[in-house]
Amino acid sequence: MNMNTKIRSILSHFRSCTIRSYLVILPDNSRIEKQLKLEELRTERGVLDMRSHELSIQQKRIEGNLTDLTRCIRGMEFDLKVNSNLETKRQKQARGGSAELDARPGDKKSPKVGDFSE
Repeated sequence: MNMNTKIRSILSHFRSCTIRSYLVILPDNSRIEKQLKLEELRTERGVLDMRSHELSIQQKRIEGNLTDLTRCIRGMEFDLKVNSNLETKRQKQARGGSAELDARPGDKKSPKVGDFSE
C-alpha cells in the first residue's frame, strides 16, 4: 500500500486540523524514479550526440587525409611514368645518336622529327 494512501486514511479517520497542519506530504517514489531515469537518458543522449559529432569530425579529417594521400600517390606514379619514358627516350637517342654519328661524322645537327625546313 502506498504511503500517501495510508496517511490520507489516518487523516480522514481523525479529521483533525491540528494534525493536518503539521503533516508533510511524501512524494511518489515511482514518479521520482521515472523522472530520474528520464533525466539520465537525456544526459546519456547528450553525451552520445557530442561523441557522434566528434567522430564525424574525425571521419572528415581522415577522408581529407586519404584524398591527399591518393593524390600524392597518383602524382608520384605519374612522375615515375614520365621519368621512365624520358629515360627510355634518352637511351634510344643515345643508341641511335651514336650510330648516326658513326654514319655522318660531319653533321653536327641531329635530325628533328617533323622538321620540314630542309
